[in-house]
Amino acid sequence: MVSSVCVEHSYCFSRYQSMATKANCNRWLASPKVGRTTSISSAPLGYFRGVQRIATQSQESRRVSVGASSDRIIYTTSSGDPALRERPWKWSQHVNNGDHAFSGYFADTFHTWEPPKFVWRTFYTFLLLGLVIKRVVWQRKLNMQQTLQQIARVGPDTLGVAMLTSSFVGMVFTIQFCKEFSKVGLTRVIGGLLGLAFTRELTPVICAIVLAGRVGSAIAAELGTMQVSEQVDQLRTLGSDPVDYLVAPRVVACALSLPILSVFSFTIGMAASILLADLRYGISPNAVIDSAAKYLEPSDVGVMCAKGLAFGGVIAVISCGWGQTTTGGAKGVGESTTASVVISLVAIFVVDFFLSMIFFNK
Repeated sequence: MVSSVCVEHSYCFSRYQSMATKANCNRWLASPKVGRTTSISSAPLGYFRGVQRIATQSQESRRVSVGASSDRIIYTTSSGDPALRERPWKWSQHVNNGDHAFSGYFADTFHTWEPPKFVWRTFYTFLLLGLVIKRVVWQRKLNMQQTLQQIARVGPDTLGVAMLTSSFVGMVFTIQFCKEFSKVGLTRVIGGLLGLAFTRELTPVICAIVLAGRVGSAIAAELGTMQVSEQVDQLRTLGSDPVDYLVAPRVVACALSLPILSVFSFTIGMAASILLADLRYGISPNAVIDSAAKYLEPSDVGVMCAKGLAFGGVIAVISCGWGQTTTGGAKGVGESTTASVVISLVAIFVVDFFLSMIFFNK
């Protein structure tokens, strides 16, 4: 809407100098001295600077029209001739004078700008991680019923697939180790190498990948569906915090379940490797077990559990974050589910690198 203001330059100039905010401008323009006017709801102070310059150009009264969404100032002189001027804006002038219009300019420029969706979703995920840590660690606030339900859901759904995957990965590594080390007569170290490979890298990473594909995708799809169907908003209306009721139990369940899954997978993987080494290459099971006991240390099992704890938490937080920021209906749910799995896989290897640097960089 165009607001018309009749100003007299001698009065305008002194009054405009003292204006610092839009509220002051509206309050002054509505005063009896100036006359009837319409409140300018979205015009920054730069508009009024333009009016001030026009008012100082002549001793005659002028009728000024300011467009609330325009970059130009239209005014008519006392002779009735219309004129069009660009809104005055000089960076150096407003910076040097400490003008509030400088911040208003950026507000007008960037108020419609939105960061890429990936950026704010990542920021929300980190924020979600901080909230979960605050609720669980500091406030010790956790819905135990929901947590136990999620643990019962995560464990059985992942255990079979993780054990089967670990057994075949162990047999593949057994074939490679036995073939190459038999050539140089170092079959006595095969058990130790397999044990170190399983505890330090293979078992936690394999279980994390299985968890991301099977459980993480289900979490993202479930929370994404709840988000687009406004069930999360209904929880807030009922006085329940979605972080306490939906996010924290899933994060804790995944973080606690993955170390247990890693222990079972390690056991099955080593058993499959020992069996294959005995049947295919004639290496005694006692020799493999003795070699593994010689090279393995209790700290290696601790590292395996620590990595499982970290991987489980990362997968659950990413899945919950992408699920709760889902938009766009059924299509958005599918996109969020796929994106959460992909990002979880990348995050697993990134976290694995940093944890390996911490534990083994000595």
